[in-house]
Amino acid sequence: MQEVLAYKSPDILADVPTHFCPGCHHGIVHKMLASGLEEAGLAQKSICVAAIGCGAFIYNYVLVDTLEAPHGRAPAVATGVKRSSPDSLVLVYQGDGDLASIGLAEIMHAANRGEKITVVYVNNTVYG
Repeated sequence: MQEVLAYKSPDILADVPTHFCPGCHHGIVHKMLASGLEEAGLAQKSICVAAIGCGAFIYNYVLVDTLEAPHGRAPAVATGVKRSSPDSLVLVYQGDGDLASIGLAEIMHAANRGEKITVVYVNNTVYG
């Protein structure tokens, strides 16, 4: 009987042990994000902006160009990245405390302006 590959990890997902707490779903979101970027052929043109908290460690796991922003300010940084590199897919990766608390004004204003950025909001229910 011939073996059939049932699952292949995305190439842009780093093969390293995770440091996240048991039960945290950042790793699942990383896998889904990496799979989606790879399937769509967008990995090479993606730039990720992460901020403070557990989300900041995305650069260890998803192998795309990544930079960090101050707490809650990832949408503002992503706006600058998008305007300086309009052909790139600019992703914002934020947790609940970063986006829904200190960064609430930033994300609301970015949405109101219609910024062409993609926001991945990870509500891991740690903040509140």
